[in-house]
Amino acid sequence: MKSKRTLRPASLAAMILLAGMATAASAQEVRRSYIVQLVGAPAASYGGEVAGLPATKPAQGQRLDISAQNVQAYLSYLDKKQSNVLAGIDPANVTARYDVVLNGFAANLTDAEVRALKKNTSVLNIEADAIQTLYTSYTPHFIGLDKAGGLWSQLGGQNHAGEDMIIAMVDSGVWPENTSFADKVDANGVPTHAANGTLVYGPPPAKWKGIGCQIKPGILASNCNNKLIGIRSYTQISGVHASDFNSGRDGTLDATGGHGTHTLSTAGGNAGVAASINGIAMGNLSGIAPRARVAMYKVCWSTAAGQSSCPTSNSVSAINQAVKDGVDVINYSIGPTAGGGAFTDSTEIAFLNASNAGVFVAAAAGNSGPTTGPSANLGPWHATVAASTHDRTIGAVAHTGAGGDYVGASVNQTPVPTTSLITSTDAAKAGVDLSLANLCYGAADGTVTLDPAKVAGKIVVCTRGVSARVNKSLAVAQAGGIGMIMADNGVGLVAEVHSVPTIHLSAADGAAVKAYANGNAAAVASLGVAQTRFGDVLAPQITGFSARGPNVADNNILKPDFAAPGVDIVAAFSPSLTTAEVTALKGGGTTTKTNANMISGTSMASPHIAGMAALLKQLHPTWTPAMIKSALMTTAVDTYDDGLSSPLPWSATATANGRLPWAQGAGQVAPSSAADPGLVYDAGALDYARFSCGLNLGFYSAATCSSIGSITPQNLNLPSITAANVLGVQTLSRTVTNVGDTASTYTASAAMNGFDVLVSPATLTLAPGASASFTVRLTRTTTPLDTWAYGSLVWSDGTHNVRSPLTARGAALAVPASMSSEATAGSKIFTIGTGFAGPMTVDKGGLKAATRTTDTLVGVNTGSAATICAANNSTAVKVRTVSIPADTLVARFQLFDAETSGGQTPSGQDDLDILVLDSAGTAVAGSLNGGSNETATMLMPPAGDYRVCTIAYDTQTRKQTTYTMSSWIVTKTDMGGNFKALAPATAYVGGTASAGMSWSGLATGTRYLGAASFKVNGVPQGLTLLEVKTNDPVPVAINSKPVNPTTE
Repeated sequence: MKSKRTLRPASLAAMILLAGMATAASAQEVRRSYIVQLVGAPAASYGGEVAGLPATKPAQGQRLDISAQNVQAYLSYLDKKQSNVLAGIDPANVTARYDVVLNGFAANLTDAEVRALKKNTSVLNIEADAIQTLYTSYTPHFIGLDKAGGLWSQLGGQNHAGEDMIIAMVDSGVWPENTSFADKVDANGVPTHAANGTLVYGPPPAKWKGIGCQIKPGILASNCNNKLIGIRSYTQISGVHASDFNSGRDGTLDATGGHGTHTLSTAGGNAGVAASINGIAMGNLSGIAPRARVAMYKVCWSTAAGQSSCPTSNSVSAINQAVKDGVDVINYSIGPTAGGGAFTDSTEIAFLNASNAGVFVAAAAGNSGPTTGPSANLGPWHATVAASTHDRTIGAVAHTGAGGDYVGASVNQTPVPTTSLITSTDAAKAGVDLSLANLCYGAADGTVTLDPAKVAGKIVVCTRGVSARVNKSLAVAQAGGIGMIMADNGVGLVAEVHSVPTIHLSAADGAAVKAYANGNAAAVASLGVAQTRFGDVLAPQITGFSARGPNVADNNILKPDFAAPGVDIVAAFSPSLTTAEVTALKGGGTTTKTNANMISGTSMASPHIAGMAALLKQLHPTWTPAMIKSALMTTAVDTYDDGLSSPLPWSATATANGRLPWAQGAGQVAPSSAADPGLVYDAGALDYARFSCGLNLGFYSAATCSSIGSITPQNLNLPSITAANVLGVQTLSRTVTNVGDTASTYTASAAMNGFDVLVSPATLTLAPGASASFTVRLTRTTTPLDTWAYGSLVWSDGTHNVRSPLTARGAALAVPASMSSEATAGSKIFTIGTGFAGPMTVDKGGLKAATRTTDTLVGVNTGSAATICAANNSTAVKVRTVSIPADTLVARFQLFDAETSGGQTPSGQDDLDILVLDSAGTAVAGSLNGGSNETATMLMPPAGDYRVCTIAYDTQTRKQTTYTMSSWIVTKTDMGGNFKALAPATAYVGGTASAGMSWSGLATGTRYLGAASFKVNGVPQGLTLLEVKTNDPVPVAINSKPVNPTTE
């Protein structure tokens, strides 16, 4: 990101350059969507730096008042500044403008226009508009809201819980006819939309500044009421599903819609709404904050293939508008499929400024767990939510001829009497790939694997994984099967509607059924009907799909923050409609059809937190977003051990176990306890600004950072304490505030395996509202270097136990992972931390120019990348054998959308992926994003031969594509660009030192890669990459792989 500069109008030369480029742009030039952030704070964090314009950021604990005169004046100022920059861009290509949570705009730009904007001194950063995806009743009781003395009772009961709070959902739309969103009740007090119902909601609170319903096809003014007070939508994607709507209405069930309806009703839907699924009565639904007002901001659409597509530019628009509209809470159950992210992402900046405006943000951690990809939505200024189980299950019994009874997840209402049982591999067609047959691949997956002659009239055992779960039962049905037993792959059980009666068994039970049925022509089984069951499972437990940390944006910030129920959540949903009914709705018609559904995901966990935040804000109106998050974290309880021990690929010594902070954060939330936490860890705009300065995120100028100061990530005042590089000894600081009604004395107790932990002072006496600071000194003792250790810090006054997770890792060296430049000559000076005393040396390699290789792929693939790569029997995969020598510092393989034939057309892109296998066939690196912006990197890899696979999952024509791969194998013997790397000769325990890199004489138009390996006593302890791109690059979008609600 560019460094911040003094705000000034765009230079005349830059404006002329932009205008000229826009005029010269051919109609055939590729335009891509970008988010352009400008110099100057948005209204939520503006501190009065412009002469004559008073500050607009609210005081800590207060809300931004968008109607205030000073705010309106500043918004007018930003509008003029943005117009100056936009003067050279065709207004038809500007899709959004932002001013409250981000200062900038979104536009469809050519490469030439982007390069001109990069030179404009009013531009702070340009980000490619990435496509993200959605992270796809009884739980209020399970989490204790309705218990005696619970949070609902503290607010006057369920009929008052959430009163006058406003929850915004940034999601896929809403089905407004569902009575979860009615503002009337019938004679029995049941929510209804009937005209003769009794109105039980008054007008929206005065703080609401929204417009009500944005009238578009499928949404009428009458769809909004005093409960559902706002519906908006943003730029519709191309290729939308025929049963989705260019409005705030959720797509129908046929378009895999319903996600937004489900999340909105979970957070703030009415109480007392009866629900049934597949004929099973599910009782009465209730949102967590059932009296809250709710508003939908639709940013996601279903594609023609039924997959969710959520442009980042839409999300920023929605967050910007929601803050303007005066909401109290925003929920965001969206993110990248593969997880990860950066603090400088546009959505993170929007969340930061929403928090600065006094709005609490809950965001889903993602569904890439346990080891596929790291947690998403990583900023410390919002809450990131993991998904846990609860103890109500919808299940049925599979009985086998061996006498086994196996209980699994199911909504089946059609019993299957004892009949023949066959495994899918035994039922495979001759000559098919048995790994695909094991997964019950069918026509929907591009490969029919089951033989109808073997399947007809039988129950088939299929294995979960890779293909959509519902595709497996469809394949069984199409082959003539009458039932399915699905063996899990360790991710977790899901009860859902299938094409044939289905029971989803655990991996262990599935393996037992397979062992009985494999090769056994006499094997039989029966399938029972589903029932609601309680107590069959230990709960809460982190579910397998819930994404884990450590935080890839910065390991010193714990993510996720905590867990909430996210498995088999019953809530409102979209119904199925005929084509005629959809057409009528789009033409201004109405419908009375509604639905409920039970689905799982961190998407379902996050709105639980959004609802809890609304309740806590109602109970404590002056609490800041950080205080609410703190209360939920410090009163959370540990989840049950899930038994997982797999290492996490993005952090070698961290494991996926559900009880570790990487999975559960601070633990399972206990909202009734959070109502009275005793102490809180507060943070606000100034804290986040100092944090940003400490990380040099570029949000503030050097002068501003010098004025306000900076802090390290470890010292941000969070309720979790995480130190990723303890260099022998490290001291961290925190401040707590007494939110109780009486003066209290708190005593600290802290412990962490392999570390001495000293809290000073160990006792704090605080009057109501008073704050006090303390330090935590961590000294590594027995824990090995580069190994994570875990513990906790508890402050107790005898009544309250204020618990924080402690997480630390000892290190010999702390160095930056990478640095970048676009200059043909330059230098980088940076600070390193040392955890040892003695000599230090550095090895270097590079700078090395990319090796570019062009190939053609014919056709497309379905299925696992590892299977496709290993088989190498398709024209839609290119496998290259690459020999990596012993002294390699880094190996990298990279693709770009713009360097595939599909990516060079204005209307589309290819979806190519990279996977690297070692000589044993184990995947050691890969990049599996949507589109073809892919990077696979191996740091100091073992010597040997590797298979580098380029795999086509989609192409513009679905016939063939030509692409160019860039690759680097950088060894210690590579010398280019006069590359030098320097380090101090001697280091000290707990010390810091300056290190540096320099280069010169690089050619333009080229991508270079180099590396410096810092060694302690001759052993490598840290590696810093240097990327130099002299081709004036434009930002690239890392898009999500398309998914639907039943995809793995």
